[in-house]
Amino acid sequence: MENQPCRRGHIEPRNSFNQCPVCLLMSRAAHRKRKRATVMPLPAPTLASPSPIAAPVAAASAPPPQAVPHSFLAVAREYFQTQDDIAESTKEKREYLLEQLQALHAVPIGELTTPAIVRALNTIAAKDDRRETAHRCGMLVGRVTRFAVNHGYAAVNVLPMGQLRGALKPVKTDSHAAIIEPERFGKLCKFIDLYADFAGSRAQPGVSSALKLAPLVFVRPGELRRMEWSEVNFDKAEWTIPADKMKMRRPHIVPLSKQSIAILRAAQKVTGKDRYCFRTRRLDEALSENGFREALNTILGAMDEPRGAHTMHGFRSSASTLLNGELNIDSALIELQLAHAKADKVAGVYDRSQRIPERRQMMQKWADYLDKLKREAK
Repeated sequence: MENQPCRRGHIEPRNSFNQCPVCLLMSRAAHRKRKRATVMPLPAPTLASPSPIAAPVAAASAPPPQAVPHSFLAVAREYFQTQDDIAESTKEKREYLLEQLQALHAVPIGELTTPAIVRALNTIAAKDDRRETAHRCGMLVGRVTRFAVNHGYAAVNVLPMGQLRGALKPVKTDSHAAIIEPERFGKLCKFIDLYADFAGSRAQPGVSSALKLAPLVFVRPGELRRMEWSEVNFDKAEWTIPADKMKMRRPHIVPLSKQSIAILRAAQKVTGKDRYCFRTRRLDEALSENGFREALNTILGAMDEPRGAHTMHGFRSSASTLLNGELNIDSALIELQLAHAKADKVAGVYDRSQRIPERRQMMQKWADYLDKLKREAK
């Protein structure tokens, strides 16, 4: 069935949320352009400034204090300043969500109402059916309103936990869908190697190279997208991901197999002088989530698999399942390579062993196993 054009006339295949990928790229490009523009920021409120709720009682001789209404945007900025121990990718996503809430930016935080928030969120959701974005924006608003109450900028939290239940259309998606059968996974890896051939001009070189590396290293998608040359040690055959990029805020070592080194050496010829190993056509910009998602869905379509049958995060599930079930690798070793936190936090503090030599052997054995699956794939 022929794809129906979007409201801008594009006929590219829609993603799993029925969104036009070209429109998404245009929207994000416009967002980045606005970020780079020189704009005078609104002054962030300080704890020392009087709030309409928690203003100090003035002396009888002094004039009454002027209650300065703090806008939602200003209070959100102050809240962001208290959240400094987060990854750079999370900061970018947070800024993107805040920009979507422009309808609330100028509203004094003490005058914000639940119906106004719901209207703003439904407007976001109605544009290209961005349900997930609307839900994430709602969570952000809830954190800001809670911060406002705790710091005296509002009398009540107009968006307590659970307040939006039923107010927004639900999001139905499996963000960690994975192919875990050896035959199907081998075919997926084989088609990833062929992606640049059948995708033609639509295939970005950075996306193609990163996809080849994804099943070999099975890191989180954000860690792979923002992989930098300064983190790669070819002499040691290791990729060290710094703590500020990791979910658990600990540096993580990824031993690189011979196959991984070959992929990186090829990419180095193109982006070796840049910051990121895999970048967009802009020199200073890492790959986007949407670029990965669309490329993977193109590959799945070529395999006659349904859209969303496998995700970038799914490579972690595939590796964990096959390493344990097919190669009989120690599960503790797999958990170490997945950078999962120990369930017993006390044991995690005292167990500093990284077992790098064993993990290096495991990663090479895994890479050789993937080569075998690709050779046997039909």
